[in-house]
Amino acid sequence: MATKYSTQNISEVQSRKIFFDANVLIYIFWPSGAYNWEGFYSQVFNRLLRQSNELCVDFIVISEIINRTHRLEYDKYLRANTISKNELTYKNYRNSTDGQVALSDIYLMVETNILDTFTIIGKSFSKSDIQSFLTFDPLDFGDKGILLTCQENCCVLLTNDIDFKSSNVDILTANVAILRN
Repeated sequence: MATKYSTQNISEVQSRKIFFDANVLIYIFWPSGAYNWEGFYSQVFNRLLRQSNELCVDFIVISEIINRTHRLEYDKYLRANTISKNELTYKNYRNSTDGQVALSDIYLMVETNILDTFTIIGKSFSKSDIQSFLTFDPLDFGDKGILLTCQENCCVLLTNDIDFKSSNVDILTANVAILRN
């Protein structure tokens, strides 16, 4: 049975590998105004570093971070310039100078904050793995890949995503909605 750990009990996962979900890494490295979560997870990150936990991510998470943070920058750009999505599509923003500058900043964050600190783990998904993902449940398709990667690598998942609440993986979180039975 999977265990849920509160971020207040980080010492209980001292010798474990910790897999960071995209939402947590965005809170830590690309602040967007979710101040409580950003503060909680920045403290957790620092404590895990001090405990010498192995910190892990995979390609799916890095891809999600890049795509979500670039979309956040697109939305900020639209608001700052009072432009509608009809006037500037995401694809046009992505190919613009401003979009390229934002992407360059995101790539730098991934390289210096994630690739320099985290172990990249992964999995080659089989046809049967993918077929097993083709079910209706709270997890989206990418989250199912993260779940299987965590299970196969004996990782504790550090997440704020309530969709993982009933998953069969150990979870470390500051989200009390995940901790409730």
